[in-house]
Amino acid sequence: MCPPGNNQETTPWYVWDKKQNLPRSRSEERPRRSILPDWNTAGVRKDLREYLLTSTLHGLRYVGEKKLTWFERFFWLGAFSCSIVCAGFFILNVYAKWRMSPMIVSINSENMPLQNLPFPAITICNVNQAKKSVAERYKKSGSPVDKKLLESLCTSQDDTEIFDNDAAESADWDYTRSFLINVTQPCSEMLAMCIWDSSEMSCEDLFNAQLTDEGLCCTFNVVHRNKMFRNPKSLNDMNFTFPLPSVDWTPEGGYPANAPYNGFPWRPKGIGTDHGLTLVLDANIAEYYCASTKSPSFKILLHNPTETPNIANLGDIYGPGIETRVAIQTRISDAQPALKSIDIEKRLCLFSSEKELVFYRTYTLRNCEMECEARNMLALCKCVLYYMPKNKTTRVCGKADAKCYINMKLLSNVTCEECLPACTEIAYYERMSSAKLSQSLLVQYAKRLGNRTTEYITENMLIIHFYFEDRTFTRFTKGEIFGLTEFLSNTGGLLGLCMGFSMMSVVELIYYVTLRALCLARRRRPKQMFTQ
Repeated sequence: MCPPGNNQETTPWYVWDKKQNLPRSRSEERPRRSILPDWNTAGVRKDLREYLLTSTLHGLRYVGEKKLTWFERFFWLGAFSCSIVCAGFFILNVYAKWRMSPMIVSINSENMPLQNLPFPAITICNVNQAKKSVAERYKKSGSPVDKKLLESLCTSQDDTEIFDNDAAESADWDYTRSFLINVTQPCSEMLAMCIWDSSEMSCEDLFNAQLTDEGLCCTFNVVHRNKMFRNPKSLNDMNFTFPLPSVDWTPEGGYPANAPYNGFPWRPKGIGTDHGLTLVLDANIAEYYCASTKSPSFKILLHNPTETPNIANLGDIYGPGIETRVAIQTRISDAQPALKSIDIEKRLCLFSSEKELVFYRTYTLRNCEMECEARNMLALCKCVLYYMPKNKTTRVCGKADAKCYINMKLLSNVTCEECLPACTEIAYYERMSSAKLSQSLLVQYAKRLGNRTTEYITENMLIIHFYFEDRTFTRFTKGEIFGLTEFLSNTGGLLGLCMGFSMMSVVELIYYVTLRALCLARRRRPKQMFTQ
């Protein structure tokens, strides 16, 4: 019942009809709950001051200290800002060094033992380019092509000046190959005696004849051709025989775990001349007709068993009439697997899995350069030189191609940019000592050789010993100069030095910006009374 005199109809605060909208006063309306915290200037300033006073970063508590003057606060704020700038500058220097030179070469604390290293491949050539008896026979009764080939072999004239068109067409590779084999001293004559690991062995079982850039030479301990080339059956080269069992040795992989100790390529059995290779070489000076050097001698090159020798330019000269000891030295470089994550342009070396060669199974710098030279010559001259990698369908340059391949030789100093050093390499070099043959040694070898006199040995023969003198070898390992851990350590050290920064400082900042700010905002929100 309404009070007297009041005609205004009162509306109950509730109705049973839910579809009816009832007006409510603002005080009765329930406020909407906001998901965002109630940010206000005073609260933010209070939180910021609390962070400054409790922060572990050096100098910030002075910025938030009320007892200090504004000048003192700005001083500490400036000092803190300078610390940030200095830390950033040094961190950028560290980062630039990490990106520009990420690799370092260090001495590996673990040396390579002798039994894990193969005996080097040894290529030996007599510098005599033609046997005198054979050359005189060719000059006397040989064909015009034979005479021109002999002239080409023994003079410094270009082949373009020696061969006319008809003779050049006749002197194709098959003809030239037979001529070289016939006119050059064979391995059976040059190798008078071979002693391996204190056991005298047949030189034919140890050495293979090989056509190199120096002509016909004899090579010891190169890997089996099935392990050297990808498609050995497609190669048009001389016949080779290899000892068994043959193992798949590579500089990067080493000997397989199940490889027998006497597997080929052979390993040294110990140190000293008793466990090395001793050779008696016969220069046969009476048969000298023309030589690639100014003295009767041998060119000898120690090289990786997986490589083709470049003996014409790199071989060392050894003269007859002396006994020589060659102590084999090694230079071993390898790489940590983590190096693969670094860009090739910055580490400047290749793992074997990163580049496959067409002919060779094992990637080395020398093998890559050989293929590059052969590919460039094939593209320009439509043929390759006889000592370059090739298959049966590749045309070998004859004398008709002389003008082209002579021009290519003039450009031989141009390096192949695509060929980088292998990340794991084994190179051999020698430390030589020699002396004249003593009379007692001459008599001893004259008896062992049977048909040579002491005078002949003095004038024609070289006795040479190849051996190791160390049981372990230093390895130079390429690795990251900075890994992620080292970079973070250097960065953290600089930040800690400049402003006392640590991982907990990051946690503090995240805490004050997120969790604490949300909790304080929720706490400061005014409580709403339930109104009807």
